[in-house]
Amino acid sequence: MKKLTGLFLALLMLFTPAVVSASISVPERTSNTTWVEDYADVLTPSTEKYIQEYSQKLADDHSACIVVVTMDYVTGEIDDYALSLFNQWKIGDGTFNNGVLLLLSIGDDDYYMMIGRGLEDSFPIYDIQELLDNYLEPDFAAKNYDVGVRSVFEHTYDYMENNIYYQGGGGGSSDPYNEGSTFFSGLLVIICMIVCFIIIISVLRSVHRVRRYYEPTYYYTRPRHTTYYSPYAYRPFTTHYYSGGGSHSSSHSYSGGGGYSGHSSSSHSSGGGFHSGGGTSFGGSSRGAGAGRH
Repeated sequence: MKKLTGLFLALLMLFTPAVVSASISVPERTSNTTWVEDYADVLTPSTEKYIQEYSQKLADDHSACIVVVTMDYVTGEIDDYALSLFNQWKIGDGTFNNGVLLLLSIGDDDYYMMIGRGLEDSFPIYDIQELLDNYLEPDFAAKNYDVGVRSVFEHTYDYMENNIYYQGGGGGSSDPYNEGSTFFSGLLVIICMIVCFIIIISVLRSVHRVRRYYEPTYYYTRPRHTTYYSPYAYRPFTTHYYSGGGSHSSSHSYSGGGGYSGHSSSSHSSGGGFHSGGGTSFGGSSRGAGAGRH
């Protein structure tokens, strides 16, 4: 029963973004090649033309795009609304999922940028937030929406060209992962590793042979004859005779290095009782990354 409940919750989490995306009503897009929709009427014609031109260039060169949408108000949370726009408008290439959406809700005084899953690794959230904070927030707070949108669009475009597609402003493959160059780069790395491994093995074998060649040979040498003298010198017993009063016999024993005097000692054994102490033991969807106003 628990396994079935876990499976149900996992499936629910998987399909929840798709359900949210389908439940929110969004306006119809003018066309699949329309890269800016100014429903709030806050952008100048020159800015719209600029966005349309450069986003189309991004689409032609890399099959990617930046879509800008302005709204008076959005339904529900702005990130959920951005998700609905992203999926229902099918922003970005269907294979690479490399679209970018910039959504402004003027009446809600909020904005949000969302990227497709295909850009998650190359366009991290902190970079998105930095672009918004530096190039949109100041003008958005001052209600200079046109200036802010153009600035953040321009820097987002430059970021994608220079940091993701490495083309410096134009041309190149439509594959954001550049699969061909990645394959050959990986192959080159493997070849270099094999060559380095062979060189290391050759050096180690060479060093081992040199050590064996110059290894010294030890021969057995008979030690010279050495006479050892005992450090102890013993004198014989002597007897002295005295005249006049009888004889006195004494025997003296000397030890040249100091005699040894033995003595008996008593052995004392003391002991204490055995003390035993007690103790206590303690014991889904097309949605990728996104960032907005904070």
